[in-house]
Amino acid sequence: MLKKNLYKGRNGYIYYRKTIKGRPIQLPAHTISESIANKLHSALEYQALNEFYNPVKETRLIPFRHLVIEYLAHKHLWTDDSRDMTTRALYKFINDGVPENPNSAAIVRGRVNTCIKWGKDRNIRTDQQPFTSLLQGVPRTRVFDDAEMYLILNRIEDEDFRLFVNFAYYTGARRGELVGLKAYNFKPLYFETHGKTGKRLIRLNKQAREILSKKVGMWEYKENYITHHFKKNLRNLEITGGRFHDLRRTFGYNLITKKNMPIFKVSKLLGHTSVVTTEKHYAPLLATDIEDFTL
Repeated sequence: MLKKNLYKGRNGYIYYRKTIKGRPIQLPAHTISESIANKLHSALEYQALNEFYNPVKETRLIPFRHLVIEYLAHKHLWTDDSRDMTTRALYKFINDGVPENPNSAAIVRGRVNTCIKWGKDRNIRTDQQPFTSLLQGVPRTRVFDDAEMYLILNRIEDEDFRLFVNFAYYTGARRGELVGLKAYNFKPLYFETHGKTGKRLIRLNKQAREILSKKVGMWEYKENYITHHFKKNLRNLEITGGRFHDLRRTFGYNLITKKNMPIFKVSKLLGHTSVVTTEKHYAPLLATDIEDFTL
């Protein structure tokens, strides 16, 4: 005799059927044996309840181009620069495929995979397979030399922006960590900010504190403005190949090579999650500074 909710179909196989809050759920037991079906009764009942209370959403299959449109239309917590880079990378891939330049290829493949994962998390499948190898971009190694730093710290004509650049260099902060700061973020020896690695405390050395003592209010610069205005000033100073982030790299490089600060301390000041990250980005720079030797 079959247990409750089990019945035999016309084909001889046994099924489990249960109505939960008006919704009928039917599951096959995959057997014609009543004794086996009775043993499976508890498992089938659990499966029916799970199917009702944790329904699997229907999966959509859409072309990758359409997935990109949905992905970019979503309200991500991105900066303007992140949105611009992601948009350019995804449409570059759609129109031209993966670029040959290793850095560009790494960015494009990463953005494609992130887009596909975003869709998968929302039960959206696409015709584009994720990349199994993201490749590694060539690390940027640009640092400003002493002559360039003198011009940057002293010869930028816009005084308020010059103070901002000095403050960025003396703290080693990322551009995004300097945007939107308020007076309440600052303590005597550090300030609190949110950036690439989340919330972190950034040390204020004597030079940074002196700059704050001269500044009335906080800087209200946007990220795009910082990028473009800094490059404009570099052109005026006839400094080539520089970016705002190179100030941060120069900060860490000078602490290690000129102040002989242990790399684990520099790692803390830079806000790296591991000293391995610091070594990865600064080891290529430091190799050129090792004194001559013979074997």
